Amino acid sequence: MAKQLLNSPQKLQHLGMIYRLIEQFDLISRIDLSKISGLAPASITNFTRELIDLKLVIERTTQTPIVRGRPAVGLAISPFHWQSVCVVLGEYEMKIFLCELNGKVVQEKHYPILVNQHAQLAQLLVRNLTDFQAACQRHVAQIFAISVVVIGQLNRRQSGIARLGRQVIDIELQSVLHQTFHLPIILSEYFASWVFAESSLGGAISSDNVIFLQVDDSINMSVLIKGKMLQADKQQRMNIDRVCLPMLSPLANIIGERLPAEDRQQLKHHVTYSAIYQLIDRLLPNSLENNERKIQYLCEQAEQGNKQAIEIIHYVADNISYVLMNLVNIFSSDKIMINSSVLGSHTLFVERLKQKLNENLLLDQHQVDVITGHYSQNDAVVANAMVKKYLYSGELIDSLSSI
Repeated sequence: MAKQLLNSPQKLQHLGMIYRLIEQFDLISRIDLSKISGLAPASITNFTRELIDLKLVIERTTQTPIVRGRPAVGLAISPFHWQSVCVVLGEYEMKIFLCELNGKVVQEKHYPILVNQHAQLAQLLVRNLTDFQAACQRHVAQIFAISVVVIGQLNRRQSGIARLGRQVIDIELQSVLHQTFHLPIILSEYFASWVFAESSLGGAISSDNVIFLQVDDSINMSVLIKGKMLQADKQQRMNIDRVCLPMLSPLANIIGERLPAEDRQQLKHHVTYSAIYQLIDRLLPNSLENNERKIQYLCEQAEQGNKQAIEIIHYVADNISYVLMNLVNIFSSDKIMINSSVLGSHTLFVERLKQKLNENLLLDQHQVDVITGHYSQNDAVVANAMVKKYLYSGELIDSLSSI
């Protein structure tokens, strides 16, 4: 994300930390801010004054009844001035949200994406953003950043898209958007945004040792150890596609029929949706053309007690549990958070995964909890999470004075 350094890095970090504490406590006094942050009261006074001048923070009287003297004054995030535009880019749909600083969605609009529009995705995004701002004009206060979250993979420069869903493309986004809107542009992958949302705002906020796993069209994994992301300075997503599995079920033979011998037991061929589609078509004959509908059909059949549907879900869970077992033994993780659209939130899948994992752990008396993310299906929170990340770091705060 391009930015102008108008303050020292240390000052920006302090401003971001104080902003985050104010948001976390909703309403907090300067005295409590000083105690929690470890900064001197005079420094807190200066930093909070700057946040107030930037219209990020407001002073509010507390609701505690006061018998004598002046009412107590606390600090809260301002809901009046700054807004961000947050976009979730999928293979077939673009969702655009107008969000307040606290993440509240003011307006949202969905736009379809046709396959033949992928090559002109940057221009399509510019048109849709322009249309969105025009349609929401009476709700817009002051936009200070645009966050674009890609369901897919960014290029090596982190400035464009290398893969959108299952489609391999080569689209430059950041420079095009910045030249058009002259605002800070935050470009990120959906998985990284989801991990930050869960670890900072959601189900993993109080956990220090967590494995985050996303399994659908692709496999993404991140590991939190002692409160810090493994390889956070390089990338948020770890590649475990080619981890080899033992033969856990005769269903593996169906998967391996069309694969070279050296690829047959690789994880990506057994647990991603493309593999599950093959098993559904073989064991649960259907005329469904929409692949996403096939996953829903699988879950519906399993709920009705269809043994073959249950076998498929157990097969996927068993393969994932084998890999997770080894990772938990290495990292001593106490929580695994799953994000996998329809299948990942299915009780049968989660319970089987938890059962097999705890049966096979090598660590004595170590229990691991398997949960689904709070924000697995909340695109607005995930897209807005990256805005919060750069506010917390101070980088977006630095850019506000130039807007």
